[in-house]
Amino acid sequence: MNRHLNQKQLAIQRNNIRRLFKHSSSIHTNCVRFNTNNTVAHEIKKAEICFELQEAGKTFICEGEFENGGGKCDICCLDDGVCIELIHSESKKSIEKKKKKYPLPIKEIKI
Repeated sequence: MNRHLNQKQLAIQRNNIRRLFKHSSSIHTNCVRFNTNNTVAHEIKKAEICFELQEAGKTFICEGEFENGGGKCDICCLDDGVCIELIHSESKKSIEKKKKKYPLPIKEIKI
């Protein structure tokens, strides 16, 4: 996504990306949501990344579910239009499946 957006363009981009997520998933921007199915290390790293995004003035969604069964990403940065997936024991096949399923590009971070 274009990194040189004015405030109005950025707000439009954030809203357009937010519309990719289910409205019923009770997602809030800049709110860290924990998933107890993940390891503590996974959740701590997710919180650290969210802190860094917020510190940089970026807007994100945590554990958001995409519409139409598109899956659930760890973090979606609405400003950059990218999903951040934390990788620990996940197989390459699983990541490739997500890349095909998600409506946004994925940035992988190994933990």
